[in-house]
Amino acid sequence: MQFTPPTPVPIVVRPEFDAAVKIISQLRSNSTSLHGLQYRSIICTIVRNDPHILEFLLRNLIIGFSHIVIFDNNRILAGYDANINNVLAPFIAAGVVTHIPQGGNTTDLLHNNIKNENSVECLNRYSKKADWVAIFDSDEYFYYENENRAVHALNSLLTDLERNHVCGVKVPWTMMYGEAKILKQNNTLFKAYPRECGIHGLTKIIARPNLTNFNIPHDISCRASADTVKILTGNHNSKISLIHYYSKSMEEFLVKVDQSIPPFIRMPIKTYDLGPVCSLIKFNYSKDYENIFLHSYQQLDAMDSLKPKNFLTAPMLTTKHMADYPLYIYLKYRCAKRHEFDNEKYLATNREAKALVDRGAMVDGLYHFMDNFPKGAIGCWKTEERSFCE
Repeated sequence: MQFTPPTPVPIVVRPEFDAAVKIISQLRSNSTSLHGLQYRSIICTIVRNDPHILEFLLRNLIIGFSHIVIFDNNRILAGYDANINNVLAPFIAAGVVTHIPQGGNTTDLLHNNIKNENSVECLNRYSKKADWVAIFDSDEYFYYENENRAVHALNSLLTDLERNHVCGVKVPWTMMYGEAKILKQNNTLFKAYPRECGIHGLTKIIARPNLTNFNIPHDISCRASADTVKILTGNHNSKISLIHYYSKSMEEFLVKVDQSIPPFIRMPIKTYDLGPVCSLIKFNYSKDYENIFLHSYQQLDAMDSLKPKNFLTAPMLTTKHMADYPLYIYLKYRCAKRHEFDNEKYLATNREAKALVDRGAMVDGLYHFMDNFPKGAIGCWKTEERSFCE
């Protein structure tokens, strides 16, 4: 009897998704728990309307974090914000992300107390699964470089800390400069905002949860007197930073105000968080980190199936509580008109601003314009076709 092969069962092939999982899996650190747990290190983070979530995941995985727990506060059940399920799916399949939907059917803003409650819940649910836990916002990127190499460098740092009886560390913010941009940049944060403002006094934490008491979001203490808390700083062989993209474009700030945070917490001029002065030093990353991030990001960002789905903007609830409400509305108008701030022209036409910037007393013309807006300052703007002041 002639053998007849069985009819093959149709298989749904997802080449783009499978390729994404493969790329992400190759980025995963091979470091395993030294204490018999599931992960060597995890990040707890709370997300709402962050268009850079892909970059956040990639860069923190490349540095060596084993796993990232995403508390997703996008209000997609209410028809608002961003549905990031497509972005997260290949990371979940690769075993490096856990997704916890939290937003629900609400129009509430993302107050700090909600973020802190989510952080506590993440600690309660996941801290027993990892040697080390970090609590970061999604605009915070941990960076550690030793002897000019940063890829998967985190584990060696954690091992050194354990050897020296450190229960946890505080990592100072390195605030990145917003480059005097009004409009959201069509680029990675890595490329769009390469320069620093400086080191901020506040810190975020990475700690061993079984040895540490957490005072979320900025403080910790050791449970045992023999252990210590250390503030992380680099030396001649290493660089340590928590890169904080607090000051991105003004357009992104306004979206955050509308959809995420109580607007009376952050006024437009406060996006330059260190005040009117920034160091403007370019942050130098190691070549291995830069190359791997940019290559993997380019591959994944080109995949349409990984794009988030954006819903409607939630209604503004309390914007008139802002002390600088007129400036807020004015900047919204410029964003709607797609007007970029022309820093060069502003400084050329405003002697006071140029003198302040030249002597290092003010970072740029945009800061000067916002500071003097209540006094009737005239801004300078540009589009692809023209540049003008009005």
